[in-house]
Amino acid sequence: MTSTAERSRSPQTRLQLFGGKGGVGKTTCAAAWAITAARSGLHTLLISVDPAHSLGDVLGVHLGPAPRLVPATRGRLRGVEIRASSIVRRWLTERRDLLEAIALRGTWLDRHDVSGLLELTLPGIDELAALLEIARFSRSGRYELLVVDTAPTGHTLRMLDTPDALGGLAGVFDAMQSRHRVLVTALRGRWDGDAADTLIDDLDRDSRELAAMLRDPARMRAFWVTLPEPMAIEETQDALRALTSRSIPIEAVVVNRLTPRPASACRWCDARRDFEARALERLEGMGRGMNRVDLLTILDCGREPVGVERLAAIGRALNRALENPRRRRDRRRAPAARAAHRSALPARVPGRKEDRLRATRSRDVRSPQIQDTSARLLLFGGKGGVGKTTCAAAAALAIARAHPERRILLLSTDPAHSLSDALGAHVSDEPTALRGGPANLHVRELDAVAAFRRARDEYAAAIDGLFDRLLRDSAIDASHDRRVMQGLIDLAPPGVDELMAMSEVVETIAASDARRAHDLLITDTAPTGHALRLLEMPALVQGWTQALMRILLKYQPVIGVGALGEALLRLSRGMGHLRATLEDPSAAEFVVVTRPAELPRAETRRLLASLRRLHIPVSRVIVNAVTAGTCARCQRIAKAERREISALARTIRSNLTVTVAPAVVPPPHGHHELTRWHDRWESAPRTRLAGGHAHGG
Repeated sequence: MTSTAERSRSPQTRLQLFGGKGGVGKTTCAAAWAITAARSGLHTLLISVDPAHSLGDVLGVHLGPAPRLVPATRGRLRGVEIRASSIVRRWLTERRDLLEAIALRGTWLDRHDVSGLLELTLPGIDELAALLEIARFSRSGRYELLVVDTAPTGHTLRMLDTPDALGGLAGVFDAMQSRHRVLVTALRGRWDGDAADTLIDDLDRDSRELAAMLRDPARMRAFWVTLPEPMAIEETQDALRALTSRSIPIEAVVVNRLTPRPASACRWCDARRDFEARALERLEGMGRGMNRVDLLTILDCGREPVGVERLAAIGRALNRALENPRRRRDRRRAPAARAAHRSALPARVPGRKEDRLRATRSRDVRSPQIQDTSARLLLFGGKGGVGKTTCAAAAALAIARAHPERRILLLSTDPAHSLSDALGAHVSDEPTALRGGPANLHVRELDAVAAFRRARDEYAAAIDGLFDRLLRDSAIDASHDRRVMQGLIDLAPPGVDELMAMSEVVETIAASDARRAHDLLITDTAPTGHALRLLEMPALVQGWTQALMRILLKYQPVIGVGALGEALLRLSRGMGHLRATLEDPSAAEFVVVTRPAELPRAETRRLLASLRRLHIPVSRVIVNAVTAGTCARCQRIAKAERREISALARTIRSNLTVTVAPAVVPPPHGHHELTRWHDRWESAPRTRLAGGHAHGG
């Protein structure tokens, strides 16, 4: 822990955060900005806090948990990809003795109990670990600027709430330590403090300093990256309101991937430009409604921005746009340095007669259609921005129409929900039928925070019941112990509400009540890193619940098991049931959604490998947003994307079905358009290579 003297000597490191919906170009913009800052003379650290890192892919540099020099940046830029598990493990190792001492002093647990709990991996630690590491780099004094490439919106907002969670952690430890202070004061007549008090004070100080840094306009500025598309704009509006409510200073909104004017006639490009112009007007209205929030526009030039020099051009364009007010909102004069990849294969104009005939022919030869699934759990996942939500919604509608006898629930577990936007209908935490949609389909956007609040209330009631039973007809004052036990749930890290998502999934697929049971649960997951965290969580949670059950059974002669034990047993059994379901190819299928570009393909390869490691069966890969056009630029993109689809087929090395889903302008919205769009999905040529694996990857 850094001392007060070291803190006072450290320079005021500035922090610039790039956030936004998955797939909008956060990593590209963050890397471009950091390169430009380093070349201007600032000692800069570029940090990725997304569990599914792509920063190294963008820079063309292998990055890890230790800062590494980025070539061609005059020695002033280093990059790092934060690994949450190793950070928390290091943090716990350095403080293990003190944490054990605090727990032994403040609870009725013995050393074996406490040691066993500290050995377990915490579920949902990414946001806490990320901010702890940002704070460490800030205090090091080595960097003048930290540029942070964040996780997608929902998880970034949770990271920004972490200082409060850290303060709550200090409060719980302080309550545990208070009993020891009282006893020592009674015996010695005074309390001089010890190392445990120092740890608690440091946690509290870190909490306050982090909160102050995130809200200080002189030290912290947020850039919010978006696309000129309705779903991205909806999420941007929600995010800006959330940032404002947290008093986070916002520098600008970056409107990414605007379609340039085509050099020759192109109905596709013209349709995209008209669609984007309407979206940009909405963004401009939003910008005028917020104090000093500028809109910066960047054109899409059709090439993926991989490598320092391409990124440097984007960084210069961002700087020019920020410095020149007239360039901020004039789309025609927006900087043309954007190199993000748009998808195309093959060049077609949507709606032409030959396309409809081709779609009809393709349906006759498609290998198993997604609506033929017999699974009980169908999960859609992939890199942020590839279209998981849209694909999940279209598939749910297709399956519901093809199988009216099945009861289907379409569930979003992404903290930044977008099912409502895709379906064009109000979706809440209560399963609801779509107006005019299939009667056997219900949709729900899981409110994990509310689910966690319900679990907190259940836990608090169980603790009260335990102490009421223990102290019945007793004169012992156990108010301190009750308060400590009630506070233990506050030790839950920010991402643990995803545990509640898993509990809800368990309840949905295991329910026996015919009014609540569903034959099929289709899940729209969070982007890759957090989806994998969700899939790993059943094993982690089962370990925690079993450890807590062992402790309860150990003390059963004194305290009994009661409602708390029943709740833990129910949760453990549910997690076991979910683990078995996820690993059963006849019960669960994972559908990977991607786009035909180099960076999504790299992340898809890693995702497939992770799913194989978790023994989760993969049924198909959907290559989404295959666009159309006739101009020279569209033809170049089409050629590049055909290469990417071929490379993806080789990467998969299995007999997985590869489905190609076309982009349309405007994107499909509402159940009628989603159904028509699904009918245009086609199968790519199947590629069978030696060494395939049943789970893909």
